[in-house]
Amino acid sequence: MNILIPSWFFGIDSAFYLLASLIGFFVSFLAYKAYSFTKVINHFYLYLSFAILGIGFLIHGIISIYTYFGITTGTLNIFAGYSSFRDFGWWIYSICSFIGYALLAFMYFPKNFKKSFPLFLPMWWKGFPYFHISSFFVLSYVIFHSFVNYFMKKTINKLLVASSFLLIGLYHLLLFFSSFSMYFYVSAHLCLLTGFLLLLYMLIRINKR
Repeated sequence: MNILIPSWFFGIDSAFYLLASLIGFFVSFLAYKAYSFTKVINHFYLYLSFAILGIGFLIHGIISIYTYFGITTGTLNIFAGYSSFRDFGWWIYSICSFIGYALLAFMYFPKNFKKSFPLFLPMWWKGFPYFHISSFFVLSYVIFHSFVNYFMKKTINKLLVASSFLLIGLYHLLLFFSSFSMYFYVSAHLCLLTGFLLLLYMLIRINKR
């Protein structure tokens, strides 16, 4: 599947990944800080999830910068074969994302189902070639339960969490359809960054209490 990227946005997307990584690490730090005070186990899962996502997006950003300069300088062919440094980085980013999203879903698992968590990741592995759509599928579980939590007890923090997960899910969904319009690609990255920022803002609110 070909991806349509506006020429003016090519290279800028690397900055989005690096910013997402930086925000992800801040989210992870604040989630752990909140966990150390509240001992709420979901804060611990949030800490682990965004620490791993931060690593994944950091690698993705580095790979994107490598690809951008390689193509613009003529030293890299965008259609180069597999097993390159670029493809290895994409695999690491994908695996980190899988684990990170699985931990987010784990937060909403019923207690009696959490014992079967080790069986969850191999099920994902079969969907590896369809990374973005499978990511959205698992995030839809997180999005649904986060909005259920919000409607059960309407607070700003719960709305921020639900909106954040929705935007991260839209990032993957829009990228899946980015072969139809280059604007989907740009919108996806805006959703990603906004989603991370909303979650960061929520944790800042919690830690100010």
